[in-house]
Amino acid sequence: MMRKRLKMVWSLLKETYLEFIENNSFQKGAALAYYTIFALPPMLIIIISAAGYFFGKQAISGEIYYQIKGLIGTEGAYAVQKMVERANEFSDFNFAALAGIIGLFLAATGVFISLQNSLNDIWYVKPVPKRGYVKLIVDRFLSFGMILTIAIILLLSLLANTLLVAIGDFLTARFSGWVIYVLHFANLLSAFLLMGFLFACIYKFLPDAKIRWRDVTVGAFVTSLLFVLFRGIIGFYLGKNDVGSVYGAAGSIVVILTWVFFTSQIIFFGAVFTFVYSRKYGYNIYPSDYAVRVIRQEVEVGNSAVNVDKHKDLLNAEELRQQHKDEAEAAKGANI
Repeated sequence: MMRKRLKMVWSLLKETYLEFIENNSFQKGAALAYYTIFALPPMLIIIISAAGYFFGKQAISGEIYYQIKGLIGTEGAYAVQKMVERANEFSDFNFAALAGIIGLFLAATGVFISLQNSLNDIWYVKPVPKRGYVKLIVDRFLSFGMILTIAIILLLSLLANTLLVAIGDFLTARFSGWVIYVLHFANLLSAFLLMGFLFACIYKFLPDAKIRWRDVTVGAFVTSLLFVLFRGIIGFYLGKNDVGSVYGAAGSIVVILTWVFFTSQIIFFGAVFTFVYSRKYGYNIYPSDYAVRVIRQEVEVGNSAVNVDKHKDLLNAEELRQQHKDEAEAAKGANI
């Protein structure tokens, strides 16, 4: 029985790896890292403002920079802090301030639009809304909702940490030192569950697809596990190897780009895993009401000229399209 389960897990991971490579996830990660550089300061301003309403901006910003320092090192955390300070220099409310707020909103949500496009590509769906401007507005506010979700998770993390510290002080005074290890485990478990919730929201709501919570939960669990395992490794690599030193003044930006790139690979691998798991053991994934399923296919046409009219190529490939038409019809309703 155990051998059979291990074989199933190996088959699942192998298929996920092949699908991950085929989806060109490295290029997607590079694009997401580029967008994140511009989106990071406004995202943090929104998160600090939203969460700071309950805990205070100083406490929230301090916790954020502490977490960032643990992830990408002191240099990267200092660079992020300076970005936020400069982006947060608003004067009195006027037209320029209003334009700045709109700019912050667009920049902060841009990274989630990029992530949404990447997830759509991984899950073979494409939005074709009748009213594109409505879809654009909905996507922006959905992305803004994801930022607020991060703020909520940060609040819950701070509450959990505060509660654990209080419990730890109470128990340590009455019991032996093993309580510290139990509380440390509880802290890791709470962080794991909160990250899993965030990944579940990303996979459930960002792509233009309908997917069951059961499949999302499994994929989010695997992604959260990978993130917890590799977060320390990535932070150690960035902290010890001094990646940004060879880039001079731009070194801190390179460190942030590197961290986002590695993190994006975990998110994309989790998305591919969710896709493959649902296909093998879960439920069907369907395009949203305003989206369609797409099949990517490369057609070799020999050594003919590469700058010919693409419409002529399409006409010449009529037989090939007809050949695959029945296959596409048969695949309707099948798992994406």
